[in-house]
Amino acid sequence: MSETPTHLLIPFASLSSEAAAKYIQDLKLPNLRQLLDTMTLVDSDMGTEDSFSPPHERALAKAQGLPMVDGYIPWAVQRATALGLEGATNLPWSFVTLCHSVVGMGSMTMEDPAQLPISEAESRQLFADMASYFSEDGLTLHYLEPKLWLCSGEPLRDVRTASFDRVIGKDLRDWQPVGGESAKLRRLQNEMQMLLYTHTVNNASNSASTSVTNSVYFHGNGENERLKSQVSTNITPSINMPRTLADAALEEDWPAWVKAWESLDATVCADLLKRVTAGESVVLTLCGERSALRYELRLKTVFERIKDSFRGIFGNQPAYLLPKQL
Repeated sequence: MSETPTHLLIPFASLSSEAAAKYIQDLKLPNLRQLLDTMTLVDSDMGTEDSFSPPHERALAKAQGLPMVDGYIPWAVQRATALGLEGATNLPWSFVTLCHSVVGMGSMTMEDPAQLPISEAESRQLFADMASYFSEDGLTLHYLEPKLWLCSGEPLRDVRTASFDRVIGKDLRDWQPVGGESAKLRRLQNEMQMLLYTHTVNNASNSASTSVTNSVYFHGNGENERLKSQVSTNITPSINMPRTLADAALEEDWPAWVKAWESLDATVCADLLKRVTAGESVVLTLCGERSALRYELRLKTVFERIKDSFRGIFGNQPAYLLPKQL
C-alpha cells in the first residue's frame, strides 16, 4: 500500500439540467461501474445548488485540511502563502478576476473569463489604474497574471464569495458577496465597472469588436488564522481533478459532457481500476452540483457484502444513474 493514496476527484460528475437528460440516458461507463462495485462509500457531503462553495471545492478543501466555511475556503490565502507574500498568514485574501458581464433585461450574466482576450500589457495598465481605488478602501492588489490578481486587506474578513463555478453563465445578482464589509466590495465592484466603461484599454478592444473587460469578480476569499502557516503544507499533490466535465457543463454543451465522461472512463477511471486491482490505496470522489460522494478501497462489512449480492441478483443500474443523487 502507498502512504499517500491516489485520489481522483471528478467535478460535475452529474448534471441537474433537464435539458441534459436525453443526452446522458444511454451513457455507459464500465470502468466507473466496476470501481463503484469494488470500492466502499465512506463519506457523503450532501448540499444544495445555492451554496457558494460547490461540492468539488468542499471535497478538495477537506482533502487538503482547509476550513470548509461556505464561501470562505481560503483558496487565495493558499496561493499567497505558496508565493510567500507579506500578510499571507494574518490577513484575509481574495482573488480578483477580470471578466466580461452581459447586461440584459434586469440581469447581468457572467461569461467565462477564459474567453476574455486581454494582453499582459493591457492587464498591467488596468492594474495600475485600479490599485489606488482598492487602496482607498484598505485593500492591496497583487499582480499574478493577466486575468487573475490577488487582493488582501481587513475589509475582506468574514466576507463570503461564490465560486466561479457557481456564477459562470448565471445572473450575478444572485451571487453577490455577503457578510462582513461585503457592501464595500460591491460598491468597489460598481466603481470598477464605471472605470472600465470608458477605459482606453476597452476603447481599443471595442474597435476590434471583441468582448471587453467590463467588471471584476471577487472569489476564493478567506483567511488562515486558524491554520497559521500550515495552508501550504496541507496540499495533497496526488489529487487529480480533471476539468473536462466542468468545462462542458459550464458551456451547457451536453454532447461534449458525454464525450468527456466516456474519455475519463477510458483513461483516469481505467487507471484507477488498475491500481485497485493491484491493491494500491486509492480514493474516488464524485461531485455534482449539490453533493459529493467519497469512495475508498477497504474491506466491506458483512452488511455491505450482502447488499452487493442482492445488487448482483437484481442487476446493476446503468452507470449514468449512479451520480443522480449528486
